[in-house]
Amino acid sequence: MHRHAYDSAVASDQYRMHRLRAGDEWVLGTLARGNARFGDGKEEEWLPPLGNEETAQFVADPDTICIVAIDESTNHIAGFVYGGVLKRRHTKLQHVCLYEIGIDIDHRANGVGPMLMAAFGGEARSMGIDRGFVVANEADKDSVALFESVGAMRSQGGDILFGLTF
Repeated sequence: MHRHAYDSAVASDQYRMHRLRAGDEWVLGTLARGNARFGDGKEEEWLPPLGNEETAQFVADPDTICIVAIDESTNHIAGFVYGGVLKRRHTKLQHVCLYEIGIDIDHRANGVGPMLMAAFGGEARSMGIDRGFVVANEADKDSVALFESVGAMRSQGGDILFGLTF
């Protein structure tokens, strides 16, 4: 059996992992306001945070896994990961789609990414889900390295990602 990095418990003296639940709505506003700190650092068009109703729905959705890494020394958000459960039409098999991961620019190279991945995997397993996927741009070397470091396998073949607008 292949052992993945996210099979072990998430432990750190510097960071605490926390899955968002009801009462954590403020976190989404904090992430929205600091959006550029969690990506490539470039200032992009600021999008306003979700409203109160949408925020409450997001944190209360049992099929949404959103975890933040909290720096224990400052109580600031050092990173986040979120995704959702995908149900299949023809089988009970469920997957988790990891939608986004972001590490604050001041906390990169501190192991936050692997800790978030371990926590994300732990939450999925606690829901009875042992499979998932993420789509990454090959040019994003940091993300590719992170996913490979936790045992993610690159797909083979000619799959193409198409963006849809509705």
